[in-house]
Parts: sequence; C-alpha cells; structure tokens
Amino acid sequence: MTSDRRDNPWWIRFQPIVEPRARLFCFPFAGGSAGLFRAWAGRFPHVEVQALQLPGRENRLREPPLRRLDEAIQPLTDAMATWLDRPYAFFGYSLGGLLAFETLRLLRRNGSRMPARLLIAAAEAPACEHARTPPVHRLSDEDFVAELRRFKGTPEVVLQTPELLQALLPMLRADFEMLETYAASDEPALNVPVTAYGGTVDEEVSPDKLAAWSDATTGSFSMQFFPGDHFFLKTSSESLLAAVAGELESIR
Repeated sequence: MTSDRRDNPWWIRFQPIVEPRARLFCFPFAGGSAGLFRAWAGRFPHVEVQALQLPGRENRLREPPLRRLDEAIQPLTDAMATWLDRPYAFFGYSLGGLLAFETLRLLRRNGSRMPARLLIAAAEAPACEHARTPPVHRLSDEDFVAELRRFKGTPEVVLQTPELLQALLPMLRADFEMLETYAASDEPALNVPVTAYGGTVDEEVSPDKLAAWSDATTGSFSMQFFPGDHFFLKTSSESLLAAVAGELESIR
C-alpha cells in the first residue's frame, strides 16, 4: 500500500493521485476489507479510490471489531474529512451500503460537502427489517459457519482452515451483529442521486428491497442488475466496474 502524510487506519489509498478529478469512497460487505477494492485503483481516469478498513481485519487485525454500526460512523467520517476537498461518490456493498448511507447522513448533519452520487450494491434499503430470526451472529460456531458457506462471501479456504477461521470469527460475527442490530433513525430523505445495483439471483436482497432505496432520496434513482447472486461483485466484476465508471464520468 502506498502511504503519504494524510494516511490513517480507516481509509486505504492504494494508488494516491496528487490532483484527482474526484474520489470514490468504497465500503465493503460484512466480513470484507479494504483489499476487496485494491483492483479498482487505477480503473477510473483521474478518480482516486479509497477503501474503508474497519477494525479487526488485514492491517487492523489486532484491534477489536466494532459491533454496532453507529460506533463506526463517527470515526470513519472524521477520518475522511481531509479528503472532501474534491467532488466524490460513495460505493457501498451490502453492509457497506448502510455504512455509506449513515456516513452520508452524518456529513449532512455536520454541514459537510455532500457526495455527487451514492452507489449501492446488494444492500437492503435502510427502512427494511435487517434483523434475522434467529440472529445469525448468535448462532453456534457450526451453524454460523454453515451460514457463511450459504452466503458464499467467505473463501472456502478460510472456512476449511480451523486456525484462520477461529482468528476471523470474532470479526465476522461482529459484522453480522452490526447489520442485524441496525435500525435507521427518522430523518428527512437525502437529496443525492442514488443508483442501486443488484444480482439477478440474489436470494438475500430482493428487487423490492433494492428498489426501496428510492424512498431514501429526493434525488434521482435508478437500478441495474447483473448476472449473479449476492456476491455478483466477484462474478460480474467487469460489468460492475463499467457501470461505476459511467457514473463517475459525470462527476466534475
């Protein structure tokens, strides 16, 4: 990772740009890390990609993971303040969509510069019911791992390596707890264009739950679907990157 004087543990800049036209802040899914977006750096002309790194993973592995979404919002928002000097957009995947949404609302409350776009992928809208019965984060290790395998977001090599799995389980449980205990507070809708991306065979986020993001904004809203399940980020990566690039092209 390349570093400069403005680096901090919350936001990873894989290829810093001295004078970027815009910035894209990426929020990963539950159990994910900044490394998910390493390959995105350099894919968008003159747009600097910065990826959120929550505690408990990669270079922050020794830090205790956060279990409530609102615990993360203030520090990650404070940590991005330096980089809001250019037009920017948010991209949030699954849990990352809710993190991006709540970060945007905090920025609005602070009177900060707002993003030009909110790009959401594989994420239920804030108004949806996020709790599950029984709560996934409270399952036994055996049942929790079975759920991870069903979601198909955790590499099989991790699930089949006991030492690695035990090291990552606290972070994975914490991320699911963050998602399952989230409830949006009552605030006015955003005035930011929102684009929502979905997988054609996503069993976790239905088209209706994706479409409900239209209620979160008074700005424009559109949806686009890609071949794949909840993790079409992996199976339709080039098509998704092309769609995101199209959105970023209009940001000046």
